[in-house]
Amino acid sequence: MAKPRAALTILPLFWPKMPPIGLGFLQGFLQKNGLGADILDLNNLFYNLADEGLKSQWLKSCNVELEENIFGVIQANYPQEFAAALDKLLSYESIGLSCFKSNLAATLEFGRLLKSKRKDIRIILGGPEIARLFFKGGGKFAADILQLADFLVAGEGEAPLLDYLNGRNSRKVAEFEQLPDLEALDFPRYQGISISSYPKRESIPLQFSRGCVRKCGFCSERLLYKGFRTRTVESVIEEISYHRENNHTADFVFFDSLINADLGQLEALCDKIRKNFGSINWEAQIAVRRDMRQEIFEKMKASGCYNLFLGLESGSDRILKKMNKGFTSKDALDFFRRLNQAGLSFGISIITGFPGETEADFRESLDFVIRNRGLIPKIEQVNPFIYYDGTAADKKADYKLNPESLRRMETFVREIKDNNFKFTNAFLGNLIEKNAGV
Repeated sequence: MAKPRAALTILPLFWPKMPPIGLGFLQGFLQKNGLGADILDLNNLFYNLADEGLKSQWLKSCNVELEENIFGVIQANYPQEFAAALDKLLSYESIGLSCFKSNLAATLEFGRLLKSKRKDIRIILGGPEIARLFFKGGGKFAADILQLADFLVAGEGEAPLLDYLNGRNSRKVAEFEQLPDLEALDFPRYQGISISSYPKRESIPLQFSRGCVRKCGFCSERLLYKGFRTRTVESVIEEISYHRENNHTADFVFFDSLINADLGQLEALCDKIRKNFGSINWEAQIAVRRDMRQEIFEKMKASGCYNLFLGLESGSDRILKKMNKGFTSKDALDFFRRLNQAGLSFGISIITGFPGETEADFRESLDFVIRNRGLIPKIEQVNPFIYYDGTAADKKADYKLNPESLRRMETFVREIKDNNFKFTNAFLGNLIEKNAGV
């Protein structure tokens, strides 16, 4: 069998616990359409080589100093493995590099190194950071990006990547050229990589849907796709079966923006899980919805849901309206009660200092959370307001420009600790840049 012409890779720094789902979908789609593609997860490779000290730094989100220097660190500490990875990638015609804010510096350096070794190798840049840079530049990219990349993908990658590799796309940039539906996708099998090499070796990421039905004013994730689409329930069941049988997977983590965006599909999925497996361990993100029947909560629990991430963001009705969250604090409280009645564990996230938030709004939000401590199993995440390119929120309210946002976050964290809330310390302020300018 001929060697695939394309390699899909991701550079450090990136969250290393599970295989990269985006590359998995790309590989499956290309193979389904007659093009082989290998996944070379260099983030996984070098994380596994790292000592405990470096691994600890690797797991710190927004660790700016390490993000900017990791390329030199891996070259210096693992020269033989680095050279072998470089040589392997140089044997392909095309290299697809998955770009996130955390790995952009290393990705660009590595891409330039590839080009210096082989001028005819084709560099394809995609991923969330390329979409962010697209929005940041008003649809244009900086000279260094344009000079390096032979092809840029802003938004979903399957259709434009297939066209480019087949010679059907001569343009430099693909702008949100997505599939009309998700039925053409083949689920990720991560062929050629070892699932057991990941720290959460018994866990697999899943994606039931793409896009979001909400339009929260602070969120950039919803900008990655145009509209909302779901895969078929049958496809997800087949994926779960495959990984249970072939990778001994025990836990499934849905990467959907909202698992309950389509209530009919969610209920059908829970029914099929119960019919085929009895139950499985799964977790997901969920939104407050007034129209979600109690029966669906109970089916989620019966199908094995063990944890949910719920973006409350504020307990102030005025700020919830400004955020365009689509619910009130009363709605949220009712939703908490129904989750509890079904025995579903969940944690909430909070944003402090959203544009227009007053001290009174902040206190109202804090009081709401503390007053309803008995209904909130866990504080999942607390962060100050962060501006993301492409959103309509006021950039001047970003925590880097607004110290009040940080002060309120610190107050919120102190209060939840004083009131004995359950929380994950690593997610308190986890989106704040660390070691910047060191």
